[in-house]
Amino acid sequence: MMRFLRRREMLSMGEKARRQHSQWLTRTLASASPYPRIPTRRVDCGGFDPLLRKERGRQIADRWWQGALDRVEALDTNRR
Repeated sequence: MMRFLRRREMLSMGEKARRQHSQWLTRTLASASPYPRIPTRRVDCGGFDPLLRKERGRQIADRWWQGALDRVEALDTNRR
């Protein structure tokens, strides 16, 4: 049976997501490692074209995003 979330549960989930994103973004921007620019256009409208035109562009993007998501998961695990 499906249970609907209460309003305060939804707010706390959103609050948690914002905190995780803020921590990740702060850490990423403070690090010396390069990170891809966030395009101003959607992918289907040409966003990420300069990266995806490179021979290994897709692999670079996939590896970067996997690392970013792993770090967010690690932040969440460290809090428990």
